[in-house]
Amino acid sequence: MAKLQNVFSWSHSASGDFELCRRKRYWSKYGAWGGWERDATVECKTAYRLNKMTNRFCLYGIAAEDAVMWMLKQFQQGREVTVQQAYDQVARPLLRQAWDESKGKTWLKRPKASCLHEHYYPQFCDLEDLEIMKAIAKVVNACLENFQQDVWPRLKHVTPDMEIPIAVVGKGDAEHFLLGGMKIYAIPDYVYVEDGSWMIVDWKSGSEKEEHKQQLKLYALWAKVKHGIPPERVKLRLEYLQQGTHHEFSVTEEDLAEVISYIRESVQDMTQYLEDGDIKKNIALPKPEWDLCYEMSICRGCSFFELCRRELKDALGNEVD
Repeated sequence: MAKLQNVFSWSHSASGDFELCRRKRYWSKYGAWGGWERDATVECKTAYRLNKMTNRFCLYGIAAEDAVMWMLKQFQQGREVTVQQAYDQVARPLLRQAWDESKGKTWLKRPKASCLHEHYYPQFCDLEDLEIMKAIAKVVNACLENFQQDVWPRLKHVTPDMEIPIAVVGKGDAEHFLLGGMKIYAIPDYVYVEDGSWMIVDWKSGSEKEEHKQQLKLYALWAKVKHGIPPERVKLRLEYLQQGTHHEFSVTEEDLAEVISYIRESVQDMTQYLEDGDIKKNIALPKPEWDLCYEMSICRGCSFFELCRRELKDALGNEVD
């Protein structure tokens, strides 16, 4: 079998990690690469395992979005399911499995098993397990209730033949497009076509953030580059499930030009941390060249804290503990 190659790629989340902390980007893209190999170093295996870590916020987001899609499909088939049914059949099993794997430290044997930051770094979590479980259930149920009451009425006219298939993470290569030969990941939650226009929808289980609009503009660029859909035929909608609010907006060619400019500037910054600035070889400079952010409010919430702790301790002393 041919050896897997670590190909340079770009995504909205990768750019965010890089801007937040250069070292975090190093660990997730380069330090963790090959961590699944039997002869990988201990550091590499650890980075690979930590790169799979999640937290309660991501967990309830996944549970809510999976349950929402289940409800949508049930409704499309004429089945009048309840919020309780969606929670019991989709969200609860997902949450239970993730919780049990994390608490039982299944990730020690299977690095891809769920590992919650709150369990791995309990010293940085101010909630007890029961409080975390109740908080997750409360958010997921609120998302499902608001989907049923507020979102579904806007989607009830959409039939399966109007939907655009989206390649998701974990099932082959995730949705992407090429920009100058470079792979750009863009994975909308839900897309459908109505009267020749594309509606790109993204579910959000957390609070509203301005960066979410930039993320959807990237999806509009995906529609244009990969599918040839001009911006005047694209509509974007953010559905904030927990709050029961939504925002719908359009984009222009100028907006897409700004997205392209942002991607290129981000890539240019990233290539400064590669040998000879060569994205084709995609070989990272030595780890010390990737700066730590030294912001403990950020470091304590990072999956890779364990790997950076000694350097942080040397620089910041007891502030790290």
